[in-house]
Amino acid sequence: MKKILTVSVFVFCIMSLVSCGSGGSEGGESSGGFPRCGNGRIEGGEKCDGDVACWEAGHFWPEGKATCKSDCSAYDTSKCVPRDPNDNCGNGQIDSGETCEQGETKVCTELPGDFTEGEAACRRDCLGWDPLNCSKGGKTKTCSQILECVNTCADEACKENCKKAGTDQGIGLFETLESCASACGGVSDADCLTKNCYDAYYACNPRQKCGNKVLDEGEVCEIKETKPCQELNTDDKQYQPINDAVCNSECSGWDTYSCVDVNALTCYQVYECASECSDSACESECIAKTWPAAKEIYDTMMACLDKNCPVVTDECINEFCKFQTDACKTHLTCGNGIIDKYEVCESKDTNTAFIDCGEIKDSNGEAMYEAGTGSAYCNKNCTEYGVTMCHKFCSCSEIKTCIDTECGGYPKSNAENTDEKVACMEKCESWGSEIGEGEASGYRMIIESCCEQDKQGNTTACGWDSDNCIKNAPSQANATCGTGDNPKCPY
Repeated sequence: MKKILTVSVFVFCIMSLVSCGSGGSEGGESSGGFPRCGNGRIEGGEKCDGDVACWEAGHFWPEGKATCKSDCSAYDTSKCVPRDPNDNCGNGQIDSGETCEQGETKVCTELPGDFTEGEAACRRDCLGWDPLNCSKGGKTKTCSQILECVNTCADEACKENCKKAGTDQGIGLFETLESCASACGGVSDADCLTKNCYDAYYACNPRQKCGNKVLDEGEVCEIKETKPCQELNTDDKQYQPINDAVCNSECSGWDTYSCVDVNALTCYQVYECASECSDSACESECIAKTWPAAKEIYDTMMACLDKNCPVVTDECINEFCKFQTDACKTHLTCGNGIIDKYEVCESKDTNTAFIDCGEIKDSNGEAMYEAGTGSAYCNKNCTEYGVTMCHKFCSCSEIKTCIDTECGGYPKSNAENTDEKVACMEKCESWGSEIGEGEASGYRMIIESCCEQDKQGNTTACGWDSDNCIKNAPSQANATCGTGDNPKCPY
């Protein structure tokens, strides 16, 4: 399981978009053979040069454009809507159950319906052909295509030709829009049309209606709108309490590709399932019942166990892989406001997100930290409290008491300052607050680095062998240890 001029000239050339060498032409490469971003051809190290439909830039729904970045290094697909990873439509090949693939067209005369002209594009779901551009009388343009054509014209004759190429429905919808557009100075002002000719504009451009930030009649949602998956639960289909569904590209419903079936196994359920297996095939079946995010947590835990625990025991888990195992147990429930199985606190529950440090007990039920001096916080996995703000001792004097009790006091000579003694003193110091620890450790280290000299400058004693070093240490370390303690921990 388990050199500066040359560069300046080059930059100037690129910025001015003219050839710096002789014989260069404006549409191709420079005389030096460098690719020209923006010339419409993908050259050299370019990843793109011009915009494409979303489906041509990756596994996205066909609507929208993927724009080529200004340096031609990649497409910006932020306005593209991803497909479900399990949806093969748009992957460039015709898979089982599909009739066609994105980008393919079919002559309309080959389709049912007595069409005489036009080409049908593959439907967005790859299950058939869209006859939108098919015509039975030689006229193929829809209203939106007529509008697009008219907006490129410089004279009335051109505009009339655009309209004549439209279907009867397309012409009718365009004439309705054109009549209303007199208030906007014509049909070229889209902003004005959407405000003053709302119905006519979107009747002409139905695909623009979805994504206009208005929930129109017939729409269930708007582009980029999300809804918690569990709000879509029905008697026949239910989801785990994680992730959001996304409004589809037609605003007709919710894409649930990120939703997780309620029966999918959590990370720890996979672990329990696989623990009962005797072969890898069984284990693979258990893993196949979870979802990608849970599997990633499971893989992280197993990598830790495989590395550190040849024999998996609670002791080994708690020593080496507790955080990873806890994450596997509570990744679905931690943060839901309820203390569930395996949890001791909840980060979103005001009663348990923070508790007084004095409430943290050891295995014998004894308080481990001073009460009323700080707060422990519910950790990321909701399985224990973080105690970085808690201190067993606050002041230097309490640390000194610990050293007296646990370590037999400070050394009485350098000979007594053994590694064992130092480790014990450092442990007591580590239990103090930032200031308390600093004062206590400062006191000790000043003594250990101190030497006294006679009048001739000769060293007579150092460290714990020097009474003067010990006597002068408190004032140098600002550690009065007992005469100026604060009632609460000084952070």
